[in-house]
This record gives sequence, C-alpha cells and structure tokens, in this order.
Amino acid sequence: MRTKINTLLASALIIATVLLSCNNIKESIERDLFITPAEGISFTIPKITSTESGTILGNLNVKNFNLDSLINKESSKFGLGNVKNIRIKEFNLELLDADSLNNIQNIENIIVKLQASGQADQSIATVNPPNTRATKLSIPITSGSSDVRTFLTSSSFTYNLSAKLRTATTKELKARVKVTYAIRVGL
Repeated sequence: MRTKINTLLASALIIATVLLSCNNIKESIERDLFITPAEGISFTIPKITSTESGTILGNLNVKNFNLDSLINKESSKFGLGNVKNIRIKEFNLELLDADSLNNIQNIENIIVKLQASGQADQSIATVNPPNTRATKLSIPITSGSSDVRTFLTSSSFTYNLSAKLRTATTKELKARVKVTYAIRVGL
C-alpha cells in the first residue's frame, strides 16, 4: 500500500514539474509586452470657439516610430519580426497648462481615430468626460482586440482627436498623449 502511495505521489510530482516547465517554455516562446513610450506625443490644441461635433483637437502625426527598439528595450529576445499582433491598451490625454476656464470640463465628447496612408481610418477610443474640472483624461479603448500592427509599422501614422465641446476655450492648450500598446510577440 505504501508503495502505491509513493508511486502516485512521485507521478503527481513529475506531472506537475512537466506542466510548469511547459508554461516556462511557452512564456519564452510567446508573450505579451506592455509598452508606453516615455516621452508621449506633445501637441498644441488651438483656441476653439466652435461647439459643433467633429472639431479637431489635434492630428498627431507619428513618423519613424521605432517599434523594434521599444520591443528590444522590453525584451531583448524579441524584435519587430516577432510581432504577432498589436493592440492599444490605454490612451491618455493630459492638458499641461489647463486653468479654470480651459480644461477637460470643456469637452463633451472626444473620439480618437488611427490613420495611415492606404488604410481605412480606425476609430480606437471614445469618451464623454464628466462635467468636472480636470487636467487628465483616460479615453477608453473601443477597438477591443483589433490588431493595429499595420498602422504602427507603416512609415508614419496619425492619431486624430476630434471633439464636441461643451464650452469654447479661451486660449491654446499644450497637451500630451501617452499610449500603451499590448504587443504579442513570439518565436
């Protein structure tokens, strides 16, 4: 009886070790990297007097986005050639010189689209911010698990921010966008 129990325990230990090893191998073969370029994208929102929808807050053109370098910095085992898909995980807007009359409260609705030459525009995020004074806004991703790899690996792409304002702004606003990418890589 004792031999059967020892055999069962030894078998269970071996099976557990094999399963854990398989997970470690899978992790080294395929994994998700979460990358947020530290500097973000800085731009200026013009003074906006219109409260019509579709008013452009900014067309943020990104050229020579060195995705390979960002991936290598996160994991030296992988590079651009190992990318399986790219999703946008977070899109954050910050107004750097907001004041009591010019801040997130002015925005009734904001839509973010991703654009690149030769590709159909893709709406990636939208939000109706609360009517409270703020300088930072996290815009929820609506594109879900949509792969945006073809946009980010093109020679240039653009984040288009359009909005409907509650109230007009009285001055230009310096702003910064920080985007977090979920990048699935594998060998």
